[in-house]
Amino acid sequence: MFRYLVRRILQMILAFFGTTLIIYALIFAAQNDPIQALAGEKPVSAAQRAYLTEKFHLDKTGIGGFFYRYWDYVSHLLRGDLGQNLNGRPISDILASAWPYTIRMALFAMVFVILFGVTAGVISGIKKGGWFDRTSFLLSLLLIGIPVLALALILQYVVGYKLGWFPASYTDDQPIASMILPAFVLGALSLATALRLTSTSVRENLGADYVRTATSKGLSRNRVLGAHVLRNSLIPVITFLGVELGNLMAGAIITENIYNVKGVGFNLALAIKQEDGPTVVGIVSVLVVIFLVANLIVDLLYAVLDPRIRYS
Repeated sequence: MFRYLVRRILQMILAFFGTTLIIYALIFAAQNDPIQALAGEKPVSAAQRAYLTEKFHLDKTGIGGFFYRYWDYVSHLLRGDLGQNLNGRPISDILASAWPYTIRMALFAMVFVILFGVTAGVISGIKKGGWFDRTSFLLSLLLIGIPVLALALILQYVVGYKLGWFPASYTDDQPIASMILPAFVLGALSLATALRLTSTSVRENLGADYVRTATSKGLSRNRVLGAHVLRNSLIPVITFLGVELGNLMAGAIITENIYNVKGVGFNLALAIKQEDGPTVVGIVSVLVVIFLVANLIVDLLYAVLDPRIRYS
């Protein structure tokens, strides 16, 4: 296990440098005028150009200058310094104010996924061919087939404005009630996928040899389901949920903008709209770290769920 952990950490380091290099290059390297790339379409005065040239080491040109600037950025990033946006505000302050919204919405969405998606998937897998199985299958197809943008607007109009069951937009006066709609929209696709994945996994394990062996030994059906089928069926589900938590935290750009949730996705979309390169690179770099850590945790959970799994 220790050798596996060391190897995975080394892979994470390589993935971190590779992805951040690509992101940094996409934002800055292909620009003929890096200063204008930093400022977007806004006019740049001589004083601003001099300031940006010194701040981002733009006096160093060529491929060597690019890697010098990239290493300078990464070295600051590893020390927890994400830099400043074009207005001089620390990007870490932007993220500090945005994370509570995004984390809360992602956790709400994950609760929906586990309570409704995984639970319905277990019931659907056990009750194969029944009315619940057919109904849940149709609902999952519906959620998968509707684009997130369309689903968000439909629920906002119908549930928020017409029926008035929940606030149509997020407000700090109602932090829980107004978070339900965006959280459900954010987790809708994950909910449907978790339902289908759990149902398929349960059905496969119900037909496995070890289930027939446990039943022939006289174990009760509840014992077989709880101690054997569910535990083995949860391995792919836990993998999906662990990675999906990172997806939920990173993929909230559309949802946060429609429901006015001022989280990470909202600020990332704002930075893209304003062509604020440093903020885009800083936020995406942090999201890369979240994905890598989530994947590592999921891999380590394998051994907890199934002792038969060994890492070599």
